[in-house]
Amino acid sequence: MHHIQIVVQHIKKNYLFANNSYNRKLSIMRTKKIYQLILIVSWGLTIIGCQSNKNNNTESIYNKTDAYVKRMMDSLEIVGLNYAVLIDGEVVHKKEMGFANIEHEVPMTFNKLFAVASLSKLFSSSALHRLLKSQNRSVNETVGEFLPDRMDLPESWRELSLKYLLSHTSGIPDVIDYEIFLAPESDDFVIKNMKDKPFTSVTGTESRYNATAFMLVRIIIEKLAGQDFEEHMQKNYFDKFNLSTANYGGFKKVVPNRVKSYRMVGDNLEMFPLNYSHTMYAAAGLNIKIDELILWIQAVLNEQILDKDQLNTIWTPYKLNNNDVGSFGLGWEAYEFENKIKINGHGGAGISSLLHYRKDGFPNTVTVILLTNGAKNWVQSPHDVNMGIANYFMPGVNDLD
Repeated sequence: MHHIQIVVQHIKKNYLFANNSYNRKLSIMRTKKIYQLILIVSWGLTIIGCQSNKNNNTESIYNKTDAYVKRMMDSLEIVGLNYAVLIDGEVVHKKEMGFANIEHEVPMTFNKLFAVASLSKLFSSSALHRLLKSQNRSVNETVGEFLPDRMDLPESWRELSLKYLLSHTSGIPDVIDYEIFLAPESDDFVIKNMKDKPFTSVTGTESRYNATAFMLVRIIIEKLAGQDFEEHMQKNYFDKFNLSTANYGGFKKVVPNRVKSYRMVGDNLEMFPLNYSHTMYAAAGLNIKIDELILWIQAVLNEQILDKDQLNTIWTPYKLNNNDVGSFGLGWEAYEFENKIKINGHGGAGISSLLHYRKDGFPNTVTVILLTNGAKNWVQSPHDVNMGIANYFMPGVNDLD
């Protein structure tokens, strides 16, 4: 502004010393040009100032989120992490912290793959919904209708509608409860060992995580696709969306650039043996780096995999028989709160979290991806940390009841 005042004074001086008409005309012409110059300079300075303020505000919020994540990392003693924030599906910030391997002090980088465990369900359930749409099938059809030749399945399983499997409300006996976990040797092994076990609840009455249900989801995907599950995912998703390093496999598989996962056992930090087999790959087993997970969620949000109506259906919390809502939609975790915030996504093995946030009347959607390789002190869950990050971009997330 000081420079502008000097220019104005110079204009006045020019005008006062113009003695004849020619000089007056010349002075007036010069005055107009200089005023035009002032306007241009003022406009430019205003734009630069606004842009500077915008950049400062933007940098400030990212610095705040980084500081928050660092505090959480220190207090929870997280070994290493990658996190990313997307606004309306576009990446606005991402950061890596800590170690990919603590024994050898290997720094965390963005090219590291994570065993994302149950985040795998987002991929498999979305793939299934796409197949259903393309073949004009419905989640109201039963397992028996999808798999008419599988007479080895118990009749109580065959009678279940697909919607119950996807919403974790089937009540079907769960392999985890019987310590078969997620690396059984075959489908037959699971069926043989689980077919006579009682249901955990009456179908449709309780929302309870269930891995056995997603074994059936995988079998149905293979039936509809006419190909092996891994082959279908590779061709239709990994190759199509340039997820060039994504793959399925447990901790025994040699996976280049995969982080080592950790958990606390008693007072000791140990390797987390996230073991998976083909039988359970629709439930868990995906290895993926954050940049490829970003590409996939962007494809979802851009409706390249499912259309808007399908997403709205999948993301709506499933109603139980008593009209209460469960914790899942049709394959994704699904929550709706009184402050109009809606959250969808999934956690993975208690060490990772992907959540997508929407709010009625709010101008933007927010997606936060938090991938870690474990911690010593999960007094706050990865979902809690994810929501803490989201709160910087959608105020009110931390006020959910």
